[in-house]
Amino acid sequence: MNNKRPTIATVAEHARLSVATVDRVLNARAPVNAETADRVFQSATAVGYFAARLIGQRIREQRPSYRFGILLLGTAQAFYANLAQAISTAAGRQQNASLSCHFDYVIDRSPTAVAAQIRAMAGQCDGLAVVSFAHPQVSDAIAQARADGTAVVALLSEIEEDSAEPYVGLDNAEVGRTMGWLLAHTCPSRQGSIGILLGGHRFIGHQRRVEALCAYLQTHAPGLRVLEPVINLDNNDVTEEATLELISRFDDLRGLCVVGGGGDGIISALRQLPERPALCSVLLESTELSRQALRDGLITLVVDSQPRQVAEALVTLLVQLQDGQAFDPARHRVRVPLQIMTSENVR
Repeated sequence: MNNKRPTIATVAEHARLSVATVDRVLNARAPVNAETADRVFQSATAVGYFAARLIGQRIREQRPSYRFGILLLGTAQAFYANLAQAISTAAGRQQNASLSCHFDYVIDRSPTAVAAQIRAMAGQCDGLAVVSFAHPQVSDAIAQARADGTAVVALLSEIEEDSAEPYVGLDNAEVGRTMGWLLAHTCPSRQGSIGILLGGHRFIGHQRRVEALCAYLQTHAPGLRVLEPVINLDNNDVTEEATLELISRFDDLRGLCVVGGGGDGIISALRQLPERPALCSVLLESTELSRQALRDGLITLVVDSQPRQVAEALVTLLVQLQDGQAFDPARHRVRVPLQIMTSENVR
């Protein structure tokens, strides 16, 4: 057995770095990039080097510190709770900076109230992620925040019509086309009505999903007639009532699709019915309730918004934007791939 105490040379050998590099990290003799410093720390911990904790402390001291604000919707609580937790976890894993995240929630959806929340948060943060609808007051508040030096990212739904803004989320047109494909291939027949529920007409992301869904069905399944979308305010209770009304009003209802939040309301509505209708239900949020409903065969499909991947991409982008570079659509618009969940792959 080798009982020798681990040395700097032991750490260097494990990390496959030079002794001089490890020494620079340990004694802060010269700048070392964050990835290399973390590599040294992980190796020092792995070999049991006595100064591993000191290395970790030095790394933390050398990292820049940022405070990020995250403005989410106050509805669809399960989804946004999952997203907030994922963002906090991603921030804690960030290697290039020490981050703190402050979360606030939109309860009053009036443009004046949302703009006021953005201004208040921007004044306290280095970067800001916002889930919001499009409105001149909201755009003005974001423009002022950026002018004052706060990086602002549109989260999940675009806020500017021309998309000339940093963005993290799904490709919303792709989401709509995918939902259209799923409805066309899973509805009991290709004849009948399709009900759509969306958070509000001002959400650009929701509108792009609806437009793409309708375009797909018109081309590939014209027998499926899309009803006038119902506003559900991303609220489960409103969605539950709207679902029951659609089922009672339209005998030929063949599909239900939620393009925003509040999808758990469909599940609550379907559980109340004495008999399950011949209906394809497509939801957009993976929650514990929707996953159980998939297992039970109560709903058909979930297009998962991938909150963990969204969170990782958001934190990375907010850190990148601290360099003050001009908007670059190739780097600063991050589209996370969607995932289709069925009863066969739900976990």
